[in-house]
Amino acid sequence: MAEVGSTAGIGGAAMSGPPPAPQETAKRALRMLQRLIAGSTLTEVAAGEGLSPRRARELVAEVVAQRGYDP
Repeated sequence: MAEVGSTAGIGGAAMSGPPPAPQETAKRALRMLQRLIAGSTLTEVAAGEGLSPRRARELVAEVVAQRGYDP
């Protein structure tokens, strides 16, 4: 059973510090989109960013919803 004040997040993942700054989040999103456009798979992009494929898919969906996408 988890103790009160534990740093474990949902699914037992440990939090590694404060959330990234908005500029860092935007840079990550741009890198991810560039890799996808270049032909990398979402699984490859996720591994390169240190994310799970599910979290990478969520982030890409957020960016596309915010910015729109015109193929």
